[in-house]
Amino acid sequence: MKKLTGILAILALSVQTLAVTYVDPALNGFLNTRSVQTTRVVVLLKYPTNLPAPRRYESTSVKQYLIQMYQASAKNVASVVQSNPRDIKLVDQFWINNSLALDVTPNGLRALTQSPTVEKIYANRKVVYSQPVAVRAVRSLREANDFTYGLKDLGLDKLQAERPDINGQGVVVGLVDTGIDGKHPALKGKIPLFYDSSLNKITEPTDKQSHGTHTAGTILGGDRESVKIGVAPGAKMIGSAALEGYDKMLKSMQFMLDPDGNPQTADAPRLISNSWNAGGAPDIELFYRAITAWEAAGILPVFSAGNAGPGPKTITTPHEHPSVLAVGATDSNFKIASFSSRGPAIFQGKTIQKPDFTAPGVNVLSTVPGGGFQEMSGTSMACPHAAGIATLLFQVNPKFTPQNVREIMMKTLRFVDQNGNSIAQPVWNPVYGFGRLDAYAAIKAALGTARSRFASAGFGALQLASSLPMMDGSSLTLQDSSADVSDLTKPYATETANWIVVQ
Repeated sequence: MKKLTGILAILALSVQTLAVTYVDPALNGFLNTRSVQTTRVVVLLKYPTNLPAPRRYESTSVKQYLIQMYQASAKNVASVVQSNPRDIKLVDQFWINNSLALDVTPNGLRALTQSPTVEKIYANRKVVYSQPVAVRAVRSLREANDFTYGLKDLGLDKLQAERPDINGQGVVVGLVDTGIDGKHPALKGKIPLFYDSSLNKITEPTDKQSHGTHTAGTILGGDRESVKIGVAPGAKMIGSAALEGYDKMLKSMQFMLDPDGNPQTADAPRLISNSWNAGGAPDIELFYRAITAWEAAGILPVFSAGNAGPGPKTITTPHEHPSVLAVGATDSNFKIASFSSRGPAIFQGKTIQKPDFTAPGVNVLSTVPGGGFQEMSGTSMACPHAAGIATLLFQVNPKFTPQNVREIMMKTLRFVDQNGNSIAQPVWNPVYGFGRLDAYAAIKAALGTARSRFASAGFGALQLASSLPMMDGSSLTLQDSSADVSDLTKPYATETANWIVVQ
């Protein structure tokens, strides 16, 4: 892709007294000074309106569309950069959400606020990982059961007994986290591609902490000392370390959409596991746009719900996005963890039903750097369980779209009320969402052997085009993978309006 410097002279703007829609409050103090020092900002650009939208789930079409929109938008802000060389320095470009990272002085920041092409300006805040609320070392696995309790809770022991071939083989899953210890015996050979956003290059998979290695192990960790760790041990993983600010996270998110840097190739993972949040920023449209791009290109975004519970409305951002599967955490007794964030959440001014469901997230046994194992607790441990199940579903049918997988997982939940008691029909509650995840039921549904109750369960917006036949002659409604994306620049919530509860 062309560098911004290559388009600086294309268009000169007459500066108008126009202000951007939004300036991060964290920048107010800096904006009003006369300092010559710089600070890093991420500038969200307005989308052009004259480009035809791509088709949903055609990844190369979506990537080319996003790049074209960025190039068209960047032409207009280029003159501002050109006119202020001492005050504005280009750092990076993100076509995934039509934005730029810039180092600016207060004068440069003020100049950007006058550009009619600039929509929002963000401080380069720190990304926050959902840190485990408890960690317990495990010296040996010899005394553990054949399956971790989380895998048993999900029904993976029954699934393996019946279909040992369903193990994620042939599926590539993405992980954006602290890193991965690729030399761990349970992970060795499973991480063919790893990107370090801090270094901006492909490297050997390493983990500067332990969080990412633990979540990776839950997704696809192999057997160790006869104990089954991972949900989908036959899968492969594209990993990315993103430990710093918004700019580094956006580099990782863009890398996941286009790992080889060639928009003509369909090389993205089928889903991405995320156990991070935006650090409490009051506006995160730049991440909403990136998530929308993932889903439009055929990537299922799976996120932890956050560890801010037990109070209501504690879902951390951007997990409220309608495309996201937001996963809460339960313990070995199938009860909600006290720390698991509760709903509802707010998305673009409307109350939305999040979390979607729960998965095991208390005292979860998995891998840590150096070849060891630890038990950790957090929604970060629940999220990879869900990501692993999605991986299995993509193996069962490689033609599944993100919406297909989302629908199957949602319709095969163990439906529960807010006290964790079983109920017959899906009714959302702010504690468990629609219920507890059930891998065994989900895979059986995907194979066409589920009972009719799974096909008849209603989720409003989950009324999709084609259908998946069930053994009893009923059908599970699915979305046509060739459906149009009407406009990637509009709030995704308009396409899933029935998920939104307007107060």
